[in-house]
Amino acid sequence: MSKLFKNIIYNLIGQGLVLIISFAAVKYVFGRLGAEALGIIYFTVAVNAVLATVLEMGISSTIVREISGHFDSDKKYIEDFVRTFSLFYWSIYLLASLIIFFMAPFFVHHWIRLSEINPSTAIYILRILGISSVMGLLRSFYTSLIRGLQKMGIVNFIDVVTSALQQFGAILILILGGGLLPVVYWFAASHILRVVIYFFFCLRSFSFSAVVPKASLNVLKRNFKFAFKTALISFFSIIHTQADKIIISKLLPVATLGYYSLAYSGVSQGTTLTDSVSQAVYPSFSALYKAGDKNSLMAQYHKLQDFVCFCILPIFAMIVFVTIPLFSYIFNRQVADLLLLPVTLLCIGFYMNGTVTVPYMFSLAVGKPGIGAKFNFFALFVVLPLTIILIYFFGLTGAGLAWVFYNIFSYSYAMPRICKECINIKPKDWFFHITRIFILAILTYGLSWLVLSAIKNHSIIALTLAYLSASVAYSFFSYFLITKELRKTIIYYFKLIFRLK
Repeated sequence: MSKLFKNIIYNLIGQGLVLIISFAAVKYVFGRLGAEALGIIYFTVAVNAVLATVLEMGISSTIVREISGHFDSDKKYIEDFVRTFSLFYWSIYLLASLIIFFMAPFFVHHWIRLSEINPSTAIYILRILGISSVMGLLRSFYTSLIRGLQKMGIVNFIDVVTSALQQFGAILILILGGGLLPVVYWFAASHILRVVIYFFFCLRSFSFSAVVPKASLNVLKRNFKFAFKTALISFFSIIHTQADKIIISKLLPVATLGYYSLAYSGVSQGTTLTDSVSQAVYPSFSALYKAGDKNSLMAQYHKLQDFVCFCILPIFAMIVFVTIPLFSYIFNRQVADLLLLPVTLLCIGFYMNGTVTVPYMFSLAVGKPGIGAKFNFFALFVVLPLTIILIYFFGLTGAGLAWVFYNIFSYSYAMPRICKECINIKPKDWFFHITRIFILAILTYGLSWLVLSAIKNHSIIALTLAYLSASVAYSFFSYFLITKELRKTIIYYFKLIFRLK
C-alpha cells in the first residue's frame, strides 16, 4: 500500500472519529446548558477561526511545501526554516491572546444578543476559551511540520485522542452536575494539552534546537513571495467561510447561531474525504513537482480528482437524508425543519468546493497561489455584500445560498485559470466531468427525495431505504463514468482486500 493511500486512510478515519465524538458532546451541552451556552461556544470558535487565520496568514501551506521538498536534501536549511517559523507562530499567538482579552467586552456588549447569560460571565468565557483555543495557531505549526513529513497517522492519532478527551470529559462533567464554567475550563485545558503533545511528537523528527524560535533572514527571503500569496488566500477565504456566522451572530439571536454553527460544522465534516486527500496529496504533489516527475504528477492528479468528485457526493447526499432525524435527536423537530433547507444548500456548496480542492492543491504545489489569492479578493466585492443581503432577508437559508454563490464564483473565475495555467487541460473538459456527476446525482438522490416528499414520509426507515436505493444506482452508473486508471486502481485494491482475507 502506497504512502499516499495510507495517509488518505489515516486522515479519513481520524477526521471521521472526531466528527462522531463532537456530535455526542453537543447533545449534552445543548440539553444541560441550553442554546445560548452552545451559541457562545460556537461564537468563540468562529471569532478564533477568523483571528487565527488572519494572523497565521496561510503560512502552513508554505511549511508543508518546504518540509516535503527539502527535508531529506537540505537539513541545514530545514533547521533554519523551522526555527524562523517557530518564532513567527509564537509571536502571533501572544498577539492574538492580547486581542481576544481586550476585545471580549466589545463582542458581548455590542455584537452578540444575550437574554439568559450574564454579560460579565460571557466576557470571562470568551477570554478563557478564546485565549486557549487560539493555541490552534501553534497546533497548526506543529501539524504542518508533521504533514510535511507525510506522517498523517501521527496527526490523526493525536487529534482523535485529544478530541475524545475533550468531548467525553465535558460529558462527564455535565453528568456529574457541573455547569458551564467547569466545561469551559476543561475545554481550555484540552487545547493546551493538544499543543504540548504535538510539540513532543515533533521532537522525534526535529532536534530541540530546531524548534527553538530564532529568525533567519535567508529563510524569510526565500519564502516571502510564496508565503505572501498563500497568506492572501487564507486571509480572504476565512472571511468568506466565517462571514455567515459572524453576520448571523449580529442579525439573529445567539441561540440561532448555535443551531447553524453545528449544522455548518456537520456539513463541513462531509469534506472529511476531500480534506484527507488534499492533506495527503499536497506534500506528494510538491515532492513530485520538485523532482520534475511530470508524468507521475499528472497521473496522480487525474486519478485523485476523479476519485474525490465521485466519492464525496454520496456523503453530502447522506447528510441531507439524515438531517431531520439527526437534528430532531440533538435539538428537536422544529429546529430540524428549520435547518433542512440551509443544510441542503450547504451540502451543494461544499460539494462544489470539494471538486476544486485537488486542482487548488495542484496550483499551490506548482507554485501558483496567486490564482486563489485573486479569486478570494474579487469575491470580497461580489460575494460578501450578497451574503449580508441574503442573511438579512432569508436568515439561515440566505447563509446557505451565499455559500453556493461563492462556489459558483469559484467555478467562474478560478477553475478556468487553474485548468489553463497549472494543469494544462481545457476548462470545458473539467466542467463536462463535473456536469455528468451533477446530472447523475439529480437522477438518483434527487429523484429519491422527490418520492419521499410526494408520499410525505420522512421516517428513519423510509429515509434509509431511499438513500440506499439511490446509492446503489449512483454507484452502478458511476463505475462506467470514472476514468480507466481509477477503475484499475479500485479493482486492484478489491483484489488486495480479498487476498488478505
